[in-house]
Amino acid sequence: MSDDTIDGARGQALWARADRVLPGGGVYLSRSADAAGRGTLPGFIVGAEGCRVTDADGRSYLDFLCANGPNLLGYCHPEIEDAARRQAALMTSASLFPEALVDVVEMLVDRFDGMDWGLVSKNGSEVVALGIRVARQARQRSLVIGFTKAYHGNDPELAFAPAPGVATERTRDVLRVPWNDASALLDLAQECGDRVAAIALNPVDQNAFEPTNSANPDFIAAIEQVRDAYGVLLLLDDVRHGFRMHPLGSHQVLGIKPDLLALGKALGNGYSISALLGTEDLRDAARANLYTSTYMFETPPMRAAIATVEVYDRDDALGTLTAAGTRLREGLLAAAEATGHAISYTGPVAAPMMRFVDDPGADRQRSFARHAADRGALFHPVLNWFLSAAHVDSDIDEAIAIAAEAFRLTSHGA
Repeated sequence: MSDDTIDGARGQALWARADRVLPGGGVYLSRSADAAGRGTLPGFIVGAEGCRVTDADGRSYLDFLCANGPNLLGYCHPEIEDAARRQAALMTSASLFPEALVDVVEMLVDRFDGMDWGLVSKNGSEVVALGIRVARQARQRSLVIGFTKAYHGNDPELAFAPAPGVATERTRDVLRVPWNDASALLDLAQECGDRVAAIALNPVDQNAFEPTNSANPDFIAAIEQVRDAYGVLLLLDDVRHGFRMHPLGSHQVLGIKPDLLALGKALGNGYSISALLGTEDLRDAARANLYTSTYMFETPPMRAAIATVEVYDRDDALGTLTAAGTRLREGLLAAAEATGHAISYTGPVAAPMMRFVDDPGADRQRSFARHAADRGALFHPVLNWFLSAAHVDSDIDEAIAIAAEAFRLTSHGA
């Protein structure tokens, strides 16, 4: 067994098999331990419950990756699993519309103020791309405004890897300006606002390797100005942060009302469901789009989503997430200071980003993550973290103690 990897014998054997049959590289990157640097985090997970996961070699970890967001209430939550299992006993997918489809969309439309219709799919990428299609159909315009480095899923037009080259024709209609740069946004709108269908907006600017930035009031005001002046629609991409910033949508924190709202990740607590919601005046534009795929009508995820929202509300899951996230932040800031490390700790406390100051190559970040993984906690060195409602005080305290030791073992650099 290699000495420079967290993986044991079985994990290394799985990597050897994966390297033979998977293309690797950017494909699957956000879900691959390669994003952290191979050997930093375990490559393969075989079991999960609550806030802990088990790797292929049987080692257990406190998990602050949460399946890259879906684990909102805890892995294998009994009520969510029961709802999905009872539905599966009746049917999974069958001919025509299932009753669960109406139930889940009714629940979402009733929940989110100003939304009058909804569509469900399987992944966040799909409903963000569909939202852009609806906006273009409604406005009969081709351009979309996004923000530099903002991630909106896998659609070729919205993806930024590989960089435009042969793909330029697919990406040239998405115009990107710097986050929080109100002047740049207004200048761009003055130039081409009457050809812009929509602005695609994340609740926060949260990108790999970088501290997270919140939206400032001038930026939000500029977005509203562009909407009013040019009839541009607002698509809020709440796939990553939905249910972790505000129970009724992250736009409540921003103080802005979207025309289209995209949800995913946490919606099904691990079951594959996403949703696009929209206002009444966009209903006909939504109807005009042919959008279908075989498994978007799979019923257990719909029942899982209904149960997830019910449990989330009943148990004040956001309160639990916020308290746990605040406890983790305070503990890690104190541990970093005690060991002489300067860190930034930014973003929503339920989806934070920790960075070492003056660590451009993320070497200390990876060292910290590796030392933490060695001791039983998964902190991603490149991407933001996630908390679940299954992270109780004792878990957070254990994680802080692990992090303190990882800080102690991490070099202070040059």
